[in-house]
Amino acid sequence: NEEKLMSDDLLVMADAERSGSTEITANNYFAAVRLSRQEARDSALTMLQEAIAYSDDSTQTMETQDTLESIVKTALSEAQIESLIIAKGYSDCVAYFGDDGVSIAVSAPEGGLQKEDVAVIADIVMTQSDYTIDQIHVVEVI
Repeated sequence: NEEKLMSDDLLVMADAERSGSTEITANNYFAAVRLSRQEARDSALTMLQEAIAYSDDSTQTMETQDTLESIVKTALSEAQIESLIIAKGYSDCVAYFGDDGVSIAVSAPEGGLQKEDVAVIADIVMTQSDYTIDQIHVVEVI
Protein backbone atom coordinates (compact mmCIF):
# COMPACT_ATOMS: atom_id res chain seq x y z
CA ASN A 1 0.00 0.00 0.00
CA GLU A 2 1.56 3.28 -1.19
CA GLU A 3 0.09 5.32 1.67
CA LYS A 4 1.45 2.98 4.35
CA LEU A 5 4.87 2.93 2.67
CA MET A 6 5.06 6.71 2.60
CA SER A 7 3.91 7.00 6.19
CA ASP A 8 6.61 4.56 7.29
CA ASP A 9 9.24 6.47 5.27
CA LEU A 10 8.20 9.72 6.92
CA LEU A 11 8.40 8.26 10.40
CA VAL A 12 11.76 6.57 9.82
CA MET A 13 13.27 9.74 8.44
CA ALA A 14 11.82 11.87 11.23
CA ASP A 15 13.21 9.45 13.81
CA ALA A 16 16.65 9.59 12.17
CA GLU A 17 16.52 13.37 12.25
CA ARG A 18 15.59 13.41 15.95
CA SER A 19 18.34 10.97 16.82
CA GLY A 20 20.91 13.51 15.64
CA SER A 21 22.02 11.56 12.59
CA THR A 22 24.50 13.69 10.70
CA GLU A 23 23.70 11.91 7.44
CA ILE A 24 20.24 13.49 7.15
CA THR A 25 19.86 17.26 7.19
CA ALA A 26 16.53 19.05 7.11
CA ASN A 27 17.01 19.88 3.41
CA ASN A 28 17.92 16.27 2.61
CA TYR A 29 14.93 15.08 4.61
CA PHE A 30 12.42 17.07 2.58
CA ALA A 31 14.08 16.13 -0.71
CA ALA A 32 14.18 12.44 0.24
CA VAL A 33 10.52 12.37 1.30
CA ARG A 34 9.43 14.13 -1.88
CA LEU A 35 11.50 11.73 -4.00
CA SER A 36 10.17 8.67 -2.19
CA ARG A 37 6.60 9.93 -2.49
CA GLN A 38 7.04 10.67 -6.20
CA GLU A 39 8.65 7.30 -6.93
CA ALA A 40 5.82 5.46 -5.16
CA ARG A 41 3.22 7.44 -7.09
CA ASP A 42 5.00 6.99 -10.41
CA SER A 43 5.11 3.24 -9.84
CA ALA A 44 1.43 3.13 -8.90
CA LEU A 45 0.46 5.27 -11.90
CA THR A 46 2.42 3.04 -14.27
CA MET A 47 0.76 -0.10 -12.92
CA LEU A 48 -2.70 1.48 -13.11
CA GLN A 49 -2.14 2.73 -16.67
CA GLU A 50 -1.01 -0.75 -17.71
CA ALA A 51 -4.08 -2.25 -16.06
CA ILE A 52 -6.30 0.09 -18.07
CA ALA A 53 -4.45 -0.67 -21.31
CA TYR A 54 -4.74 -4.44 -20.92
CA SER A 55 -8.14 -4.71 -19.26
CA ASP A 56 -11.15 -6.11 -21.09
CA ASP A 57 -13.41 -5.43 -18.11
CA SER A 58 -15.08 -2.01 -18.37
CA THR A 59 -16.02 -2.02 -14.66
CA GLN A 60 -12.42 -2.68 -13.66
CA THR A 61 -11.22 0.00 -16.07
CA MET A 62 -13.58 2.55 -14.53
CA GLU A 63 -12.40 1.63 -11.02
CA THR A 64 -8.80 1.95 -12.14
CA GLN A 65 -9.48 5.35 -13.69
CA ASP A 66 -11.12 6.44 -10.43
CA THR A 67 -7.98 5.35 -8.56
CA LEU A 68 -5.81 7.32 -10.99
CA GLU A 69 -7.95 10.40 -10.47
CA SER A 70 -7.71 9.96 -6.71
CA ILE A 71 -3.91 9.79 -6.82
CA VAL A 72 -3.74 12.95 -8.93
CA LYS A 73 -6.22 14.77 -6.66
CA THR A 74 -4.22 13.78 -3.57
CA ALA A 75 -0.95 14.92 -5.13
CA LEU A 76 -2.46 18.29 -6.05
CA SER A 77 -3.95 18.77 -2.58
CA GLU A 78 -0.66 17.91 -0.88
CA ALA A 79 1.22 20.34 -3.13
CA GLN A 80 -1.31 23.10 -2.46
CA ILE A 81 -1.07 22.62 1.31
CA GLU A 82 2.74 22.61 1.12
CA SER A 83 2.72 25.83 -0.91
CA LEU A 84 0.36 27.58 1.50
CA ILE A 85 2.39 26.55 4.55
CA ILE A 86 5.59 27.80 2.91
CA ALA A 87 3.76 31.03 1.99
CA LYS A 88 3.08 31.53 5.71
CA GLY A 89 6.83 31.81 6.28
CA TYR A 90 7.97 28.26 7.04
CA SER A 91 11.12 27.39 5.11
CA ASP A 92 9.95 23.96 3.94
CA CYS A 93 7.37 21.27 4.55
CA VAL A 94 5.97 18.05 3.18
CA ALA A 95 2.32 17.02 3.41
CA TYR A 96 1.30 13.41 3.16
CA PHE A 97 -2.28 12.17 3.07
CA GLY A 98 -2.73 8.74 4.63
CA ASP A 99 -5.63 6.44 5.44
CA ASP A 100 -5.97 7.72 9.01
CA GLY A 101 -5.00 11.35 8.60
CA VAL A 102 -2.54 13.80 7.18
CA SER A 103 1.05 14.20 8.30
CA ILE A 104 2.74 17.54 7.89
CA ALA A 105 6.51 17.62 8.37
CA VAL A 106 7.63 21.23 8.84
CA SER A 107 11.12 22.65 9.00
CA ALA A 108 11.57 23.94 12.53
CA PRO A 109 11.53 27.73 12.74
CA GLU A 110 13.93 29.47 15.08
CA GLY A 111 12.76 28.64 18.59
CA GLY A 112 10.87 25.55 17.38
CA LEU A 113 7.22 25.06 16.53
CA GLN A 114 4.85 26.77 18.93
CA LYS A 115 1.14 26.14 19.52
CA GLU A 116 0.37 29.09 17.26
CA ASP A 117 2.40 27.52 14.44
CA VAL A 118 0.53 24.24 14.76
CA ALA A 119 -2.78 26.14 14.73
CA VAL A 120 -1.84 27.95 11.50
CA ILE A 121 -0.78 24.69 9.85
CA ALA A 122 -3.89 22.84 11.03
CA ASP A 123 -6.11 25.66 9.75
CA ILE A 124 -4.51 25.45 6.31
CA VAL A 125 -4.96 21.67 6.20
CA MET A 126 -8.59 21.80 7.33
CA THR A 127 -9.38 24.57 4.85
CA GLN A 128 -7.80 22.68 1.94
CA SER A 129 -8.99 19.16 2.77
CA ASP A 130 -11.68 17.13 4.50
CA TYR A 131 -9.42 16.23 7.44
CA THR A 132 -10.45 17.21 10.96
CA ILE A 133 -8.14 18.50 13.69
CA ASP A 134 -7.73 15.05 15.26
CA GLN A 135 -6.53 13.65 11.91
CA ILE A 136 -3.70 16.18 11.50
CA HIS A 137 -0.22 15.23 12.66
CA VAL A 138 2.44 17.94 12.62
CA VAL A 139 6.08 16.82 12.83
CA GLU A 140 8.86 19.28 13.47
CA VAL A 141 11.99 18.57 11.41
CA ILE A 142 15.12 19.93 13.00
